[in-house]
Amino acid sequence: MRTCACLVAALCLLAAAAAGTALAEDKPNPDQLKKAYDDALVQLKAAQNSKNDLARENDKLARQVEDLKKQLGGAQGQIDKLRRQVSDNDQKTFYLRAYQSAWQSFLRGHPELLARWKAFLAQDVLALPEEHPALLDFTLPLPMEGESSEGG
Repeated sequence: MRTCACLVAALCLLAAAAAGTALAEDKPNPDQLKKAYDDALVQLKAAQNSKNDLARENDKLARQVEDLKKQLGGAQGQIDKLRRQVSDNDQKTFYLRAYQSAWQSFLRGHPELLARWKAFLAQDVLALPEEHPALLDFTLPLPMEGESSEGG
């Protein structure tokens, strides 16, 4: 019990001391109030400028986002176009492979045609054929004796 009474007494003394210091303070000086007001105005202006800077930067970033979205849309269009081309090429490749397989099967069933086909492939198809030497002879025929070259 005695400790409780001491504790209550100590709390009362602390409360009285705090009340006494609050009463003992003087009213603030008008110059101090003016200075605090000016400081608050400066801080408010700085905060407003900072807010405006952030808004400008936000607008700039929003424009960049729009540009990037446009670029992404263009890239997506290109990707779709390339996917269609790949699909078309896959279909063509499948067709050519099936055709090649059918041709190989056909040639296996016709050995005489297979031999002719291999001989054809062995030739240089872009070269002039050798069995037609007249095509390679670019000289004019000489007139025979007794023929006149005057046309008469």
